[in-house]
Amino acid sequence: MAEMKSHTIYFTDTRVTVTDRPPTAACTVVECDAAGSISRANIIKKVETDKFIVVLTPDPDLTLRLLLSQFVVVEAAGGVVRDREGRTLMIRCRNRWDLPKGHIEAGESAAEAAVREVEEETGIAVELRRKIGCTIHCYDTYGRWEAKRTHWWVMRPVAGSARPQREEGITEAVWCDKAALEEHLSQSYSTIIDLFATLERQQAASPAADDSTPAATGGATH
Repeated sequence: MAEMKSHTIYFTDTRVTVTDRPPTAACTVVECDAAGSISRANIIKKVETDKFIVVLTPDPDLTLRLLLSQFVVVEAAGGVVRDREGRTLMIRCRNRWDLPKGHIEAGESAAEAAVREVEEETGIAVELRRKIGCTIHCYDTYGRWEAKRTHWWVMRPVAGSARPQREEGITEAVWCDKAALEEHLSQSYSTIIDLFATLERQQAASPAADDSTPAATGGATH
């Protein structure tokens, strides 16, 4: 049996999965046209009322590209920072718990942006360990629909103490033990919840993996 292909994009707390296999869970199913395309307007209308949408297509890669072509794509980078005690660094912004991240600047690599943004937003200088993948979330900014593609790494702290970048609307930057992380994720975004689920699957698949190994900077997934 051929491996299933799928990509998920997010609209706040709504997941839109582009896939070549019929869903097994309850959801709203939308089929693309003969060219493999689906209109942004159609998806946005569904997002207003539904929390889980599946776009069925024979070519998920093509359909994702065609859908994203209807947005202004913004590249960003950030990290899951974990110390040697197993605590995770999180920020609180706009009354939600989140992870530090930000836009990639001109002439900057995704890896460089991830390190810079984490330090700016939390006060913690970090080093990259390994790439997790990418997430895509879409939003309307003053009438312009953007799709932010964020590149994520596992990171380790090397210096500094946690402090929020208040001028960016961040009110807290804290180290979370396992219990606090679970509590904060209940007040986070679907994007972040799924990112941690991806990280757990990667660790389960490679339990001997050592996050002290420097990261490769390619091979993004959605």
